[in-house]
Amino acid sequence: IFDHAANLKHVYMAGGEPLLMKENLELLELLKKTNPTVNLRINTNLSKVDTRVFEHVCEFPNVHWTVSVETIGNEYEYIRYGGKWQDFNDNLDIIRKLNHKISFNMLYFLLNFKSLFDCVDYFKSKGFHNNSFIIGALLKPLYLNIRHLPETVLQSLEQTLMNRINESPGYLLEDSYRNLLRYIQQPFDKDLNNSFQRLQELDQLRNLNSKEIFTDLYKLI
Repeated sequence: IFDHAANLKHVYMAGGEPLLMKENLELLELLKKTNPTVNLRINTNLSKVDTRVFEHVCEFPNVHWTVSVETIGNEYEYIRYGGKWQDFNDNLDIIRKLNHKISFNMLYFLLNFKSLFDCVDYFKSKGFHNNSFIIGALLKPLYLNIRHLPETVLQSLEQTLMNRINESPGYLLEDSYRNLLRYIQQPFDKDLNNSFQRLQELDQLRNLNSKEIFTDLYKLI
């Protein structure tokens, strides 16, 4: 890769968290010298941008940020443990000023079965296009699978998804809604009690209280 750096068309940096990987510095420095217009794609959670890797990425004109996020507020801080919602927003504002492309890579699962839609609406209210959203179902860990929800809840979610599809948003957002609708309709061996038990174990490890955060979910007990 280093020998052919000047001829590269696309470079995709994933992780882990690529903005924290010092190994990326050497490659970015080489690309800046030999191939400054290369297309960079950065898969990041935007948890930390005060790094040299981030500074180097910002110097390139052709960057596509793929930002991992699936909910907002205190739910975000539980799911993205260690991250702060305000920090995320501040960091997002930084890259928005760079005139780079930004997409959101979102996962749908037990903890954001309602708030995923609030998250989409929040980013749309900030001016992001319907083609900025790529949403898929979380497959692992199994105890967080969306299909553990009771059938009555899943039927309500089906209606929510159909209502949003009927609004004809188009682009990747509509594709995502259609894929999620097909996914939650698939048969599944439910064990919601196990899901709650695993969340309690996670709470103990992190000294948190998921009951206070995911109130809609705990109403299903």
